[in-house]
Amino acid sequence: LDEQNGAVFVDDVHTPAQVYVEHAFGFAQIFGKRVEKFEQELERYLFIDKLFSPDKIRLYAPYLPGFLESSVHESLRSDRQRFHMTAEGFSRLSQTHFKTLKDARLGEVDASNVEWIESKFGIVRRFWRTPDDFIKKANATVAFYNGTPASICYSAAVADHCAEIDVLTLPEHRKLGFAKVAVIGFIKRCFSLSLQPLWDCFTNNAGSMSICKSVGFTALREPYPFFTISK
Repeated sequence: LDEQNGAVFVDDVHTPAQVYVEHAFGFAQIFGKRVEKFEQELERYLFIDKLFSPDKIRLYAPYLPGFLESSVHESLRSDRQRFHMTAEGFSRLSQTHFKTLKDARLGEVDASNVEWIESKFGIVRRFWRTPDDFIKKANATVAFYNGTPASICYSAAVADHCAEIDVLTLPEHRKLGFAKVAVIGFIKRCFSLSLQPLWDCFTNNAGSMSICKSVGFTALREPYPFFTISK
């Protein structure tokens, strides 16, 4: 879609069968039909030559290429799970009344505060090319406390009317409910824009799993393998 920076590798430029996509931040995915030669070259790229630009590659595959099935790379593996919000879940969310946090308010990111938000969270240019792209496409909602940003929920990517959720709360404001406030605002904004919010996190991330389920997300499928490959 040419929405974000990265690279696409294929086994054949004219009639690709297997594809490896690498985001500039390091998120990556492999899909298509298995091509032995391509997978051999990809293994060399990732594990021998380490030619990727990011400090880490965070690789997801709907299926495991042969070189990742080896027990040699088991230490690089984690489990993640994907969740979505159903119409029923959103209905329950809309009817739920959460405890109002004193001196807290919900806001958005615009040209007047985007650099301030960047100075606090450092995420404006993490996935999106420019601050303007972040403002227009990330659909960010911010929970403010006493006029200062406490937590932010935004889209790390948007495609096919689906918005991939990322949440960040500043250390001094964690475990106080600000993340949930930001997430709820983000979900409602997504539905107002006819976007489907998606949640994806490590299964051992207790905080993320707890927020996800508490606001009404349900699992799309069983956990899947995720590999973190360092330089």
